[in-house]
Amino acid sequence: MSTETAADTIGVTYPFAAIVGQDRMKLALLANAVNPAIGGVLIRGERGTAKSTAVRGLAVILPAITVATCRYRCDPDSGNLCHECRQKLDASVSIETESQRVRVVDLPVSATEDRVVGTIDLETVLRDGRRSFEPGLLADAHRGILYVDEVNLLDDHLVDTLLDSAASGVNRVEREGVAFHHPAEFILVGTMNPEEGDLRPQLLDRFGLAAEIKGDRDPKARAEIVRRRLAFESDTAAFLEQWRSPTNDLMALIERARGLLPTVGISDHLLGLITHIANAMGVDGHRADIVMYKTAQTIAALDGRSEVTLEDVRRAAELALPHRRRRDPFTPPGLDPDELDRAIQAFEARPAPAQATDSAADATDGAAGASDSTMSSGPAENGPPGDATEADQRLASDEATTAPPVNAPERIPFQKPRTGRRTSAEVKGRRGHSVRSRPMDADDPPDIAVIDTVRAAAARRTQPGTPQIDAQDLRVHRRMRKVGNLMLFVVDGSGSMAAQRRMQLTKSAVLSLLADAYKRRDRVGVITFRKTEAYETVPPTSSLDVAHARMHELPTGGRTPLAHGLELARLVVERERARDAQLRPILILLTDGVANVGLAAGSDPITDALQSAGAIARDRVPALVVDADRRHNRSGSLVELAKQMAAAHVRLDALAAGQLTSLIRLAAA
Repeated sequence: MSTETAADTIGVTYPFAAIVGQDRMKLALLANAVNPAIGGVLIRGERGTAKSTAVRGLAVILPAITVATCRYRCDPDSGNLCHECRQKLDASVSIETESQRVRVVDLPVSATEDRVVGTIDLETVLRDGRRSFEPGLLADAHRGILYVDEVNLLDDHLVDTLLDSAASGVNRVEREGVAFHHPAEFILVGTMNPEEGDLRPQLLDRFGLAAEIKGDRDPKARAEIVRRRLAFESDTAAFLEQWRSPTNDLMALIERARGLLPTVGISDHLLGLITHIANAMGVDGHRADIVMYKTAQTIAALDGRSEVTLEDVRRAAELALPHRRRRDPFTPPGLDPDELDRAIQAFEARPAPAQATDSAADATDGAAGASDSTMSSGPAENGPPGDATEADQRLASDEATTAPPVNAPERIPFQKPRTGRRTSAEVKGRRGHSVRSRPMDADDPPDIAVIDTVRAAAARRTQPGTPQIDAQDLRVHRRMRKVGNLMLFVVDGSGSMAAQRRMQLTKSAVLSLLADAYKRRDRVGVITFRKTEAYETVPPTSSLDVAHARMHELPTGGRTPLAHGLELARLVVERERARDAQLRPILILLTDGVANVGLAAGSDPITDALQSAGAIARDRVPALVVDADRRHNRSGSLVELAKQMAAAHVRLDALAAGQLTSLIRLAAA
C-alpha cells in the first residue's frame, strides 16, 4: 500500500481498517467492492460518522486493476470498450495496458450536466471547425468509485443520469449535434444527512444497498475513535504503518471473495425465503429480491463459504430493504429487526408444500401487515380541553366547507394550481437541464450553445467559407430547473387567545406540506415568538423526520413580541435567498395581532410590527396572515398589518380542517 510520505494529512487517506464500529456501512461497501452488480450503496447518517472517510478508504484496499492506455481506462478483457479500443480490437491490434489504482471521483453538488456527462469540445469546434466530444466525470469514474456527497441535494435529473449509467455501464450523450457513448462502469456511493431532506422513493430504490448509521454512544468506542484520529493527525506515517497489515488483509479478502463469488450457491429454500421477506416487508417491484440474492451470495464469499446460509439472507435483508419499505410519511425509514425475525420464523414454520405455492399469499399477508403498521404508526394529535369554542370544533372537523373569504389589500399570492409536480423555471447559470438557446446578454455566464452559435454565424455569412463568429452570434443555453418553495411559518406562541390551537394547526400544516416535499424540492420552516424574542424552532428543511422531532413540543405562554417574529422571518428569508437565488419564499403569519413587546426598550410594539411588515413587502415576500383573534371587533390591527405586508388575510375561524394547507399549496403552485 502506498503510504504517501507527506507528513500532513492532506491527500492521505485514513485507513479503512482503522474505522471504529459502523460495521453495517463497511459491509455494504465491501460487498459492492466484491460484486459491483449489487448496484452501489447509499449511506444515510448524522454528521461526523466517517461516511466520507470510509468511501475514500475503500479505494485504497481495492486491488490494482489492469487498464488500457486510452482516455477511458477500458478493461481489455471486457466487451464494454470505447471507440478507440474497439477499433484496435476489430483490426487485431493489441491494446496497450498498464496497472493502476482504483480512483475515487468526487461529484460535487454544484456540478453541471455538461461536467457530469460530457459535452462538445468548444475549443476544437472553434479552432478546427469539427465536432469533438469532451468527456465528463462519468468517464473519469469508469472502473472506479463515483462518490456523491449530499446526494439528496443533487438535482434530480443528474441523479437519474447517474443511476441510469450505473445500471447500464454506458454513458450515452446526444446533444448539440453530437451522438456519443462510452463505457461508464463504476461503484456509485452516495452519502447524505437525512436532516437535509430525502431522496424520492423512485431514486432510493435504484441504490442497491443502504446503510443507516449513527454516532457510537459507547464511551469506550468514542474514546477509541478520538485516540485513533489524533494518532493519525500527529504522526501519519507511523499510523499508516501500524495499520498496513490489517489493510493488506482486507485487500486479500476482497481478492479471495471475488474469486469465490462465481461458485457460491443458494438453495431453493433460501430463495423462497428471500421472496417471502420481500413480500412480508411490503416492498414494491422485484429489485429488492434480486439485490438480496446477490448480496447474500457476496456476504457468503466474504466469509469464505461457497454456500449461502439463513444468516447471510438476514444480513442482506438488513442492507437491501430499509430504504425500500412501503411506508407512510410519518414512519421513520428503517427495518425493524423484530419484524424481520417474525417474517423469517413465519416462513420456517410453514408446511413444506406451502413453500412451493404461489407467492400471492405472501403478498397479501405482507400488504396487510404493512397496512396494519401504517394505521398503528400514524401520529395522534389531541386538541385542547373540552372548553373548545364552536370555531375550534369546526377546525377539528373533517368535513369540508366552502372556501373562506380571502381579503388581499394589494396582492394575492395565490395562483391557479398547476397539475403535476413542481414546475421547472428558467434559471441563469450552468445548473439545470438545457432545453434551447437564446442570444447572449452581457451578464450571462459563459455557457455557450456551440451549434446554435455556429448556425447564427452561418446564417449571417455572405461569402463562401468558414463562418466567422462575432459577439452578436453568441448563443447561450436556456436552462430549466425545478425550483422549490420555502414556506416559513411565523407563529404566535404567547399566552394570548387560542395559542394551543395555533400550534396544533401549525404542526398539522407543516407535517402535511412536508409529506410530499421530496417531490417538489420544497422546504418548510417554523419561527415562534413569545415572551421577549423570536426563535427559529424549525430551520428550513425538507425532512419530515426533523420537523416532527423539533415540533414534538411547542411551548406557549408569555407576552407577544410580534415585531421580533417578523424581523427574524425577514432575516431567514434573506439568508435562504442568498443560498439559492431561485428560491420562492412564502410567509404564513398566525397571530391574534396583540403585540405588546417592541424591538427596543420604550418603542411602540404596534409601530415596530407595522414597520417590519413593510420591510417584508419591500423584500417582495408573498405572505398570508391568518387572523386568530376570536373577537372580531379587534381584527382591524391585523388587517392593517396585512396591508403593510401586501399579504392575503383570512380569519382562522373561517378555516375548516386542512384548508390552511390547501391555501398554502395554492400559493406554492
